[in-house]
Amino acid sequence: MWGKCGSIEKAKNVFDLVVDRDTITYNAMINAFGLNGMGSQAAELYREMPNNLRDHVSQICVLNACSHTGLLHEARTIFNEISLKTESIITTMVDCLSRLFMFDEAQKLIEDYEKTNSPSIVIVLVIRYT
Repeated sequence: MWGKCGSIEKAKNVFDLVVDRDTITYNAMINAFGLNGMGSQAAELYREMPNNLRDHVSQICVLNACSHTGLLHEARTIFNEISLKTESIITTMVDCLSRLFMFDEAQKLIEDYEKTNSPSIVIVLVIRYT
């Protein structure tokens, strides 16, 4: 809640007080960093997050944070580490590439995805309205 209101310091204080952090705790803080233009901090926390706690929401939150702060290299690195690339993961990476006007690479990502999956209108709309 604090992160959504722009009180990132309060959100971080609450996060630091949590002794037994779970997936939701990490995801909330990663998302808060992303919402407040702190992509580097979001990526750093994602890296510190235990692998067994990471889920598709964690991946989307960190990719989104990178997307909104122009951290393409970090987004690519994280994206390449994700073994199960769901439609949501692909869409978030397409958004990241599109925001940086890398439409050819975004289009290739869509085409590669559609080789083994049904075409997705959501992914195409991301490019169209970015």
